[in-house]
Amino acid sequence: MNKRASLIQALQTEMKRAALGTYPACIDSFARLWDYEFGSFDQLPPEIERLVAHRAAELGWMDDV
Repeated sequence: MNKRASLIQALQTEMKRAALGTYPACIDSFARLWDYEFGSFDQLPPEIERLVAHRAAELGWMDDV
């Protein structure tokens, strides 16, 4: 499995295990690691891209999506 697929799978697994209130921390951690490893959010599956975009909007990093 390549690194991108592995990170995506790890996020999906973590989200299934996480309590509802900890979702933002899971998304934040994933986004930081993804950005560190790949430098952009290209090649994210649409459902993960939406999670990251909604979280960025919550934090005021971009306009609402």
